[in-house]
Amino acid sequence: MSSTSAFNLFSSLRYDPLLLTSDENSQPALNFISPSPFYMLVYHRDRMLEAAQHFEFHEVAKKLVDGEALHIALLAHVQEWISKAEKKDEPLKVRVLFDKAANMSLEISPVPSVPISTLYPPSLNLPKPPSPPHPANTEVFKPSPLTGGALTLGPTDSLPSNSSTETSEVQAPTWTIRLDSSPTPISPFTLLKTTNRSFYDISRSRALPSNPSAPACAEVMLFNECQELTEGTVTSLYLFRGGRWVTPPVGVPAGEFTSGVLKDGEKKGDDMSDEGELRTPFAGRWGHSVRSEKVGSGGQRGTTRRWALAKGMCMEEPVGVDTVTVGEGVWVSNGVRGFGFGKVVE
Repeated sequence: MSSTSAFNLFSSLRYDPLLLTSDENSQPALNFISPSPFYMLVYHRDRMLEAAQHFEFHEVAKKLVDGEALHIALLAHVQEWISKAEKKDEPLKVRVLFDKAANMSLEISPVPSVPISTLYPPSLNLPKPPSPPHPANTEVFKPSPLTGGALTLGPTDSLPSNSSTETSEVQAPTWTIRLDSSPTPISPFTLLKTTNRSFYDISRSRALPSNPSAPACAEVMLFNECQELTEGTVTSLYLFRGGRWVTPPVGVPAGEFTSGVLKDGEKKGDDMSDEGELRTPFAGRWGHSVRSEKVGSGGQRGTTRRWALAKGMCMEEPVGVDTVTVGEGVWVSNGVRGFGFGKVVE
């Protein structure tokens, strides 16, 4: 159960006017009201509801049942913040917090713009490197001496751009990813999102000692005492194994759940309570693949991870620390920045 220390439940999501144009983001499975500027709000509600049930924040659980009311309340808070901001149409990080009495508070801050393909990628195929510019587009024009150098551009003429790869679309950043040097023990706080997050700070201080709080696109991969990857400090992880992309399985404290429960939503015996999943399990929990009887690695139930699994872009599979190599490509994702690609560095 919960620690004696006070903590809040929370989830961080993206507010972005660009999402109003996204058919995918408008799906009923992802938003209570469509179109919506919130990124996968249904999934964020679900993860907070699960945490509320586990930690017995009963008033929060009651409040989260009404998803449309949550959408309306969040939008009102965000619009009030925007009314006082200099920029009116920039993307925002919205950190939604609940205390045990179900008092909701928001922390809002601007975040960089990204293309819609970063929020909803068509696949996890490796990003293609940009094509080298054609010489015709990079060499400075030199008029022939035979013309006396008098050649000038007419009103309908134009010079080629400096690069054939120029685009007006914002480009997604590349991530730098390091492996932690020590394991992070599994607990309900590594499985469910709360403000009790000191273990993430400790991990970043080990792997990024010179600057643990930045840059935003520097990530640290956590692993458990079984030497299996769990997640990043701020993202879900996807590694290429066996010809496909895999993500570490989420944890199930106390080993209460089996693959049969995850598939069929049934649990033998009279006791339907548990120590990690929703109090009443049901089929297709989180849209995860059916994993083995083995307890999961111990990471968060990420919202973007849930979406990628539901789309068949990846599978759940344990990833041993000893299989991670410097230079390999890794996808990462979270509910604010979407999906990004990076490489493991020393």
